[in-house]
Amino acid sequence: MPRIGVLFVILVWLLAACSSVPVLFDRDLIERAILLQFQQNQEHLASQLKLSQTPDWSVDRVSVDFNEPLTIQDLPAYHLKGTYNLIVDLSTGRKTRKKQPFDLYIQGQKEGKTWRLARYFKGKNESEPTWKTYLIAPENY
Repeated sequence: MPRIGVLFVILVWLLAACSSVPVLFDRDLIERAILLQFQQNQEHLASQLKLSQTPDWSVDRVSVDFNEPLTIQDLPAYHLKGTYNLIVDLSTGRKTRKKQPFDLYIQGQKEGKTWRLARYFKGKNESEPTWKTYLIAPENY
């Protein structure tokens, strides 16, 4: 009887090993992706409001709570959700906004060396979303 138990445990372990296991990402990569997305949003807003200067900001304490593999433009990608702390340096001092939510898509490249932030846009006449990707600059790039 113990043999059947051992075989069952091995079988369960093998099945679990073959299933889709979420990829663990380097926090620096996710921080840079959040910063890129934040920068794009801030630039768009600053141009709309005709702001000449924007504050300096940074991200820390990234926590990924959701990780879904998918394909974007025939390349492997991941939909990630979680939280981060946003640190803004203002003329009045440093402010921290804790546990800010993020929802982003990142796409791996064919060479496996770089990642891109993927954002989808839905046109008025399009039934399928159009993806645009932006290089997440590696450290010291």
